[in-house]
Amino acid sequence: MKLPSRLTSLVGLIAVALAALLVIVLVSAAGDAPPPPLPTYSGEPVVLLATPDLPTLTPVPTLTLAEMDAPGLCAALDAAWGNDWERVVAVVDELVGRAGQCGGQDSAHKRYPAYFNLGAWLETQQRTPEAVAAYRLALAAQPGGAEAARALRRLDSFTPPPPVTCEAHQAEAAQTALPAYTVRGEGPFARLTEDRFTIDGAPFPVMGVNYYPSRGPWRRFLTETSLETVARELDLIREAGFNTVRMFAWHEALFDCPQDAENLAPRPDAFAILDGALGLAAERDLRVIFTLNDLPDLVFRPIYDFPEASLAQTEFIVRRYRDEPAILAWDVRNEGDVDYVRGYTSSRKVVAWMRAAIARVRAADANHLVTAGWNEHAALVEDAVDFVSFHHWRSAQNLQDRIAGYRVETRKPLLLEEVGYSTPAGNELRQVDGLRAALSVVRDENLLGWVAWVAFDYPTTATCTPPNCPSPDNAEHHYGLWRTDYTPKPALAMLQAEFME
Repeated sequence: MKLPSRLTSLVGLIAVALAALLVIVLVSAAGDAPPPPLPTYSGEPVVLLATPDLPTLTPVPTLTLAEMDAPGLCAALDAAWGNDWERVVAVVDELVGRAGQCGGQDSAHKRYPAYFNLGAWLETQQRTPEAVAAYRLALAAQPGGAEAARALRRLDSFTPPPPVTCEAHQAEAAQTALPAYTVRGEGPFARLTEDRFTIDGAPFPVMGVNYYPSRGPWRRFLTETSLETVARELDLIREAGFNTVRMFAWHEALFDCPQDAENLAPRPDAFAILDGALGLAAERDLRVIFTLNDLPDLVFRPIYDFPEASLAQTEFIVRRYRDEPAILAWDVRNEGDVDYVRGYTSSRKVVAWMRAAIARVRAADANHLVTAGWNEHAALVEDAVDFVSFHHWRSAQNLQDRIAGYRVETRKPLLLEEVGYSTPAGNELRQVDGLRAALSVVRDENLLGWVAWVAFDYPTTATCTPPNCPSPDNAEHHYGLWRTDYTPKPALAMLQAEFME
């Protein structure tokens, strides 16, 4: 069976970005919660039964889509979903043409997953040209659809969109409108002395926690963040005895025209939140490991193929905060090795970008230490950083083995920058045991310190993309040392008693 004839005629007609739903084939990003399941559709049967008093049971022909009412179309969609993707797109297109709804949801939201899944199915049938056409229609329905863009890249059929640029006067006006940052920390900058962090000559062992606001993680940070909430949460963190927090900046929130390397147009509202979060940490005598390039574009204009914009924005951020002593260190990229392990790019490109970013940071700021947070391959740019940072999610024995391996590869001091254990189904003692064992290794191996993942659990309403809210619950929501109601888990008391003297 070939694609419906409308498949080749709809390109260009769908121009609005629509929210993604569950897709059968999905390549997820590190730490992203999976999308919610497709809703179940209800409606009347769509096949007419034979009339019983006829002499012979001759079937009545099935209604065509054009003859079905809206409940019938919704029932047909429900029946076909996951079973017949060619029929799914035909039903969805019929519903969209009528501006129909199923289960109270605009049927246009189903167009992207319908066409994406059709493309994935067509690939399994080795109908590659038709799969490419389906993926392109999926992108037309949702221009930000990363799954379809990745599929087209894999099939060498993706054309990067032209960069969105700002006019020079727009960038100048944005920079003029951005108030200068006021330094709020006190005291000297952190230094490395004999492979230890020191501040004003005194040892500073890192006892830290990774931090996103509990109601504003990932892409909600800097866009939907209340500084009142940040203040309350940093109070809890400081009062618990932590001395360090790790924070994250993502450039699409901070800059208009984030693909423009020449005309940087900072967004005052987003920078006000970042300024405020840094200032609130400084006022509480918390040192900040500042991750500079979180959540970059890896699909449409990948950071590693089009590096200049990210490097220019990185330099802008560093220059803005270079006089803030509350910053312990710059972390140029979170888990760059995950980007090539998952097939977005090559290790060669990641390393080249990493070296360029570190050089830009050092040229802009002589005050702060520099590192890069790796998931596994932490020694790749060890010669360019001041200390080596790595993340760990497995056993304490495996952690000990990894540390031994890193010490063969580098003489630089080591920081365990992310370590954590989720507490699904109330299994909070697992978190206690996991952290106790891992941090015992950190102490015995004399590392620079540790930064737990993460401060707070996240409600499912804070990790979703509207209209598909809330998110399905999963382990990602339960790594916190505090629950969503801010009550502490047992692991926090264990950390305070055994590792935060």
